[in-house]
Amino acid sequence: MGKWIHLVFGLLLVFALVAGACGNSGDEPSTTAPAPSTGDAAAPSTDDSADDASDDAPAPSTDDASDDAAAPSTDDASDDASEEQPVEVEEPDDSHVFIPIEGVPGVNDAEISVAVIGTKSNNPLGTCILDCYTTGIEAYFDMMNSQGGLYGRELVIGEHLDDELFNNQATSLEVIAEEDSLAVFVATLLASGFESLDEARVPAYNWGAHAAISNGLMSNFPVPAPSCPNCTVRHIPYMAQIAGATRVAALGYGISENSKVCANTYAASIDLYSGDIGAETVYVNDEIAFGVPNGVGPQVTEMIEAGVDFIASCLDLNAMKTIAQELVRQGVRDEITMHHPNSYDHNFVAEAGDIFDGDLVSVTFAPFETSGLAAVDDFLEWTERHGGPVAEQTIFGWVNADLFVQGLKAAGPEFDRESLIEATNTHLTSYSADGLVSPIDWSRQHLAPTAEDRLTNGPSQECVAMVWIQGGAFELVAESDSPFLCWDNSTPDWAEPEPTKFG
Repeated sequence: MGKWIHLVFGLLLVFALVAGACGNSGDEPSTTAPAPSTGDAAAPSTDDSADDASDDAPAPSTDDASDDAAAPSTDDASDDASEEQPVEVEEPDDSHVFIPIEGVPGVNDAEISVAVIGTKSNNPLGTCILDCYTTGIEAYFDMMNSQGGLYGRELVIGEHLDDELFNNQATSLEVIAEEDSLAVFVATLLASGFESLDEARVPAYNWGAHAAISNGLMSNFPVPAPSCPNCTVRHIPYMAQIAGATRVAALGYGISENSKVCANTYAASIDLYSGDIGAETVYVNDEIAFGVPNGVGPQVTEMIEAGVDFIASCLDLNAMKTIAQELVRQGVRDEITMHHPNSYDHNFVAEAGDIFDGDLVSVTFAPFETSGLAAVDDFLEWTERHGGPVAEQTIFGWVNADLFVQGLKAAGPEFDRESLIEATNTHLTSYSADGLVSPIDWSRQHLAPTAEDRLTNGPSQECVAMVWIQGGAFELVAESDSPFLCWDNSTPDWAEPEPTKFG
């Protein structure tokens, strides 16, 4: 048992921390833009709550690599828009043009078929991964097929493969060998097959859990894109600030290098902006045991003795619940606010009752509480039609399916695997799934940015969506129709974030 848990965790925490590295791309934020109202710094915002939405993103550029656009683009790939041209000229829509294609895996006159690989059996987290991810893809395909499909063909999933945690390489090789699928979608905890898929030039779409492994693989498309693991960030210090914190703890798992780096990066970020936010790091523990099998009593006691009033976490949602329960047991739950990196799970939080009230969660897509975003409305409508559930893994399936379709549209009606890869990398230079995620420039963001150079291969903004937990539900920190909070990535200077929306 211990051995396979160790194997899982090297990659598991990448997903939890993906929002915390260098953020995502977008416009240069204004330091005079209104920041979310905090009222009593220790209490959740009372901003008007929205009914539906998703996570973190910067304002997209209207030029392939522009970092100083004045406003978000209203089209995911409108790279040629001109401010002097008030009326955008739409390119002809050939998405319903049928052209016979032979010799392309997964394509016949009636269907475009893809494979899905994911973890279901042996999932150590106990969360819905493969089934929820598949639901998101199928819900998106249902929407597309209701509109006539693509190029006169229906979009279908032809292969559903459970990699049983350890068999991702074998299932990937199976997809490559059988050549029954145009592309593959992957939601797994151990991504050992990514390099094989890339070498075979099979377009592979995956949730951002494996952005680090995807680094440099030009036919692999993780959302979010590869990010900088050790770049200081501003969203964690900002969370500490709006929580009214002065003494911060940073926690990470000892088994995962990603989690250890995350915890120490959070601590460094707090200290970098200490003079701006009025808080300092007083406790760092990057040796937490995965699964906290012996509880966290001593660690919580140490944090209490250090006067901690905010915990910046690089742990999974189950560990966060264990910590919250221990804070209750030691009588300090109301005195310490926690940051959750991956607890945006409505059922999990609702079932927990009020134990997380007042905590903050960072989200990598526009939260479902966002208002006025058609992409969120579509996701919720078609996921409900499909039968649900509405979950974090579901929306990543939806976004991956949209990226696949937008790439096919860019490739044109005479497509194959190679033209799909090439078109995505050439034309999707401000991809945001109509505002669901932070814009990605696929012409340069297959490579991870670095602390020394955040902009060449990285986003122009650090953007994160944040929600408060209150009464077993979520409330947006930012404005209800602008869920992302963004900082200019061309400078490390402290600034108030700019509420931003995309799409």
